[in-house]
Amino acid sequence: MWIRSLRARGLRQFGANARWYLAYTFLSGLASGVFSLFYNLYVLSLGFDRSYLGLLLAVPLVVECLFALPAGFLASRFGYRNALVFGLTAYSGAIVGLSSLPSRSGLLLFALGLGVGQTLFDVCNAPLVAESSTSAERTRLFSTQFAVRLFASFFGSLAAGAMPATFAKLLHVGAEAPSAYRGTLLLSAVLLLVAFLPLLRVRPRAAAPLNRPGTEHGPRSTEWSTLWRLFIPQIVIGIGAGALVPFLNVFLKTRFALSDSVLGLLFALQAIAMGVATLLGPSLAERVGRIRALVLTQVASIPFLALLGFSPFFPLAACAFFARAGLMNMGSPLYSAFSMEQVDERHRATASALLVMSSQGSRALSSWISGILQEGPGFAPVFALTIACYLVASLLILVFFGRRPLPSAPPS
Repeated sequence: MWIRSLRARGLRQFGANARWYLAYTFLSGLASGVFSLFYNLYVLSLGFDRSYLGLLLAVPLVVECLFALPAGFLASRFGYRNALVFGLTAYSGAIVGLSSLPSRSGLLLFALGLGVGQTLFDVCNAPLVAESSTSAERTRLFSTQFAVRLFASFFGSLAAGAMPATFAKLLHVGAEAPSAYRGTLLLSAVLLLVAFLPLLRVRPRAAAPLNRPGTEHGPRSTEWSTLWRLFIPQIVIGIGAGALVPFLNVFLKTRFALSDSVLGLLFALQAIAMGVATLLGPSLAERVGRIRALVLTQVASIPFLALLGFSPFFPLAACAFFARAGLMNMGSPLYSAFSMEQVDERHRATASALLVMSSQGSRALSSWISGILQEGPGFAPVFALTIACYLVASLLILVFFGRRPLPSAPPS
């Protein structure tokens, strides 16, 4: 079990760059746990309906789809760390803007800023983790980084659950008033700014030449063939995830009439479940292979997803909520590590950008459609769609990659 090895050697098994990046991951994960828990509820508290919320959630995803490839080229040219610094600036500034200008047009404008920041986070993360590790430790670092973010999200969600009530007392407003949620969102922006400190300690490698499609520096035809097979399941998963995952806090709060503090506790415990599952992922991958481990855990999560969506009993739904999250996300870092090893190091930013486009483009469309469905038939068709997408995507991954030996990563 590699967890025992991690406990024995701690973070010393990784290089200095990796350790600083893990520190950045923890701080940004704290901010994410606070922001993601109450952003939806903040928008609804302003009087907007769920169809507009669905549109608002789709905007950053559309930006990611359109901006991912240019962001990948620029990150390759100017360095992953520098691109992340710009992304942090854009994202934290957008949070301040959303909190300060809560009109319909203002929210849409700053949702674009969220999209720019999130694009740089998503495009740069996998290549930066890959270049901060050797081939022998890469799978462990991907899983550790993913788990650190989830454990940070646990603390962020746990603390965030009490923040609206605290701000409500300070501002003499209701606990679910827009100003109470606004104070919570602004605190998440402050946490993001603190994350600058360890990120600036990451020593970037020399900037790589800008890769241009159609030149000798672009991915080889064999790489493109593999990349297409990586993209297609991500598109299908993106449709299912975009329709449901951004709205899970709304679903739980409205279906079971939960308070903000209970909601915060639920999402905090979900982060713990996901973190523990992620740490178990490499051990499972060593036994059955990364791709088979990914498919096994995704398929195993589907019954719990159905239980979450259709059980009328809150304790049962809560247990399913934790199990689904842990199983579905256990394989995510395994897939990221596998994807980065399919292309030359010079092309990782481009590959990461294309993966972001394939996932987030479909998420944008399904988020918008989901908001409309929720105003009509409700969450039942949303859960059915997500279940179908997860099952199809798992079968596609198994067909594309499950029957061939995984290529060894080049030394790095």
